[in-house]
Amino acid sequence: MTKISVAKIANFSGHRAAVYCLEKSIGKNCFYSSGADGLVVEWDIENKSDGNLLVNIKNPVYTLLCDAIAKKLFCGTSAGNLYVIDLNENKEIRNIEAHGLGVFDIKFIGDYLVSSWGDGTVNVFDRKDLSLIKKLNASDKSARVIAVHPSENEFAIGFSDWNVGVFDATTFALKQTLKGHTNSVFALSYSTNGNFLISSGRDAMIKVWDVKNGYQLLLEIPAHTLQIKCIAYQPSGNLFATSSMDKTIKIWDADNFELLKVIDLARNGSHTNCINKILWMNEYDFVSCSDDKQVMVWNIS
Repeated sequence: MTKISVAKIANFSGHRAAVYCLEKSIGKNCFYSSGADGLVVEWDIENKSDGNLLVNIKNPVYTLLCDAIAKKLFCGTSAGNLYVIDLNENKEIRNIEAHGLGVFDIKFIGDYLVSSWGDGTVNVFDRKDLSLIKKLNASDKSARVIAVHPSENEFAIGFSDWNVGVFDATTFALKQTLKGHTNSVFALSYSTNGNFLISSGRDAMIKVWDVKNGYQLLLEIPAHTLQIKCIAYQPSGNLFATSSMDKTIKIWDADNFELLKVIDLARNGSHTNCINKILWMNEYDFVSCSDDKQVMVWNIS
């Protein structure tokens, strides 16, 4: 077994309510966070000072996506709005009202911006002018999470109908439906090498799908005691982390899916409530955020 050591190197406590989302910023060693208070804040893991407030959005923010080249930040909210923030001036420049219910995830796929929503639809926008190109009525339940394959021309979406859909990234046609979960799918990620798709959610089970063999179900792991909120791969792809409503973060070997480390309150001074998101800053540092209003930075060795 590979031995992993973990140390908490920063704790940021500027949010007034649950923190739902994290995203790398355009600044070196910096990241954005937001959540139920609607505050979008930039933090620096090096100087560990108070955060820099970018904007205050009226509704809870579920997801963030940064376009470092265009210097824009996209914020998806509980009300179904997609806000565009100019990072040069730190102000809102556009509000897209394209859906009902919440915006749960946003991803770039080539020249497109793809968003998943609480009404089960998936919208495809032109990345440059944000014109709506296509609207997919993908499910009658929420479209919760998007994962983009690192090399193949496809992406996957996890739904609250318990299924995972695999879509063509050019035509946006549904290619395959993966069935196996017994409740909503909240967490989804392709491995860094693209060989596996890992899914999880309310059933607290990790499902490993063999991408190269037609997405055959390869492995099922009872990973946490309560719903899993996030799956995030280390940049090198050697490890991945999961976070859960059971208040733990778990570090896994990406090759054999062996559990290497459990991070919790008693042993590591971790979060006191549901851990919603994990963001890897580099090979050794990652960030976590929680319903406890806290944002923490961890170093592994």
